[in-house]
Amino acid sequence: MGAATGPAYLRVLEDLRSRIRSGALEPGARVPSRNAIIASYGVGETAAKHALRVLLAEGLIVARPGSGCYVRREPAPDVLERDRPRSPGSPFGVPGGAGGDRGGRARRLAREHQTSRAPAPPWVAARLGVAAGSAATVTRYLMSADGRPVQLAVSYEPAALTARTPVELPEEGPLAGRGVIERMASVGIVVDEVTEEVGTRAAAPDEAAALGIAAGAVLLVVEREHRAAGRAVEVGQVLVPAGAFRLRYRFPVRPA
Repeated sequence: MGAATGPAYLRVLEDLRSRIRSGALEPGARVPSRNAIIASYGVGETAAKHALRVLLAEGLIVARPGSGCYVRREPAPDVLERDRPRSPGSPFGVPGGAGGDRGGRARRLAREHQTSRAPAPPWVAARLGVAAGSAATVTRYLMSADGRPVQLAVSYEPAALTARTPVELPEEGPLAGRGVIERMASVGIVVDEVTEEVGTRAAAPDEAAALGIAAGAVLLVVEREHRAAGRAVEVGQVLVPAGAFRLRYRFPVRPA
């Protein structure tokens, strides 16, 4: 091994992670035990334990009591897709929906939602252009397919924007579930732009619990804004387990 730089556990972690991702440690292969790591890498027990804990949290390995740790056997990533012409800005859908998946198998879809009013977090207030702590309408969505959580979405709107209107709550009233663009149009606000930024980060404990993944596992994060005349009228995040799904977009193509 080369000269150590930084915390000892990082040297072990980076090497094992690289071997897993390159295929040198194949799916189903046994990961070196704690004692083997201590001997091979010249580190202490704490560093060995910490490196294995991080690999477990990232979902790269699984622990089998009494046997050890093994490289996770991952199924091929599923696809979540967005038909932009028909559903701009909405969360991603499961291909086939109620009609079936890519193999023609019917899918049992479920969507849970909960709306509350709460002070806007600082990053939300900044994006919405409102004072820190201003009231926001917060709606949390959890989508599942065949009983398996596939995405968590959280939407924030300035509470004052739709207060005392029929569309004050996204999932209640005459336009329940119809989306930000149609609801805002009903109160004279024309959404003329939807922006998205896609990145990754580790799952917080509450997010991991909702999605049925390990805390610290990698998420695909889609940060979304609905804008009207240059002002954000809704911001949200769509969170998807990175190892289990890919995101697919569909765009219309107009003849030149």
